[in-house]
Amino acid sequence: MDKLLAAPKMPDKVRVMCVKCQTPFREKIKNIREGVQVQCPNCNRLITFSTDSADPGVQRAMTDARRIKNGMMLSINRPDQSFVG
Repeated sequence: MDKLLAAPKMPDKVRVMCVKCQTPFREKIKNIREGVQVQCPNCNRLITFSTDSADPGVQRAMTDARRIKNGMMLSINRPDQSFVG
């Protein structure tokens, strides 16, 4: 019953599309930042995260990670809305 009343959790991973094999995989948000490289688990190609990347899959992952991080910061800094004075 408590699980039904709990607030939904923020996602901790975002989807990344590999440039070479076109296979999507999920990567932790904390690993998606400027200059970080990850390997595709399918073809082992190195994928570099950069804001000026020409790859739309990398751009989408960077944008999604930024939106989730900003949403987390807003929810942490927002005062409790349940109290009405």
